[in-house]
Amino acid sequence: MATRKLAAVALTVPVCVVTAAAPAMAEQHTETLHANLQPLNESGASGTANVTVEGTHVTVDINSNGLVADAPHAQHFHIGGQNTCPTDEADTNDNGLISTPEGQPFYGDIQTSLTTEGDTSPDSGLAVDRMPTADSGGNVDYSRSFEVPQDVADSLRDGDAVIVQHGIDVNGNGEYDTEAGQSELDPALPAEATHPATCGRLTSAPDGGVAAGGGGAMDNGANTALAGFGAFLVAAAGTVLFLGRRAHANR
Repeated sequence: MATRKLAAVALTVPVCVVTAAAPAMAEQHTETLHANLQPLNESGASGTANVTVEGTHVTVDINSNGLVADAPHAQHFHIGGQNTCPTDEADTNDNGLISTPEGQPFYGDIQTSLTTEGDTSPDSGLAVDRMPTADSGGNVDYSRSFEVPQDVADSLRDGDAVIVQHGIDVNGNGEYDTEAGQSELDPALPAEATHPATCGRLTSAPDGGVAAGGGGAMDNGANTALAGFGAFLVAAAGTVLFLGRRAHANR
């Protein structure tokens, strides 16, 4: 009878561990997101973006290449559309180019401006002086941490955000000009400066990094809790097996 009681206690203890560990895991959770930036408007540009979200704090890292050299490139989190990048069908005026307004039904409105400093709200969507400038090779390496509104953080976690970089060179003269017209967003800017150049939807990155495969990432605290819980289960199972063998031997 005593042996049965000990076995029952060993089996019920892990339930208490799960109850205690669950809140701590939820509090420490950090979501890691990734996007492959693909070219739009035959820009020839591409890149990768990695975003971590912890509460309402985000860290954004973007590495892209093939952009217009020595030129600023506006970039944003777009949210509220179909959570995808536009196809050729977005070119509703049949001029061979997809403007930012034409792409909005696909990727949504600007919700965060990925500036190099200062404000990151939609109000800074065209703050060209605070957007990253591509180097002489057409590369942009961007890294910044900042706070976002709760609804933006939620959209990022839900996979409802798209990163878009803007700025193309239609006539290949190495600069933004008005040969492709003026921007629909601001007539003071050339259309080339605001037309989208790359686009990618942010989705959960695999645990341990993009190359690891699998689903969303879990922070080290959560992994430690799970590892400890797994070890406890193994130990509990061993205790039950030992007690069972001892009881059999005493018969």
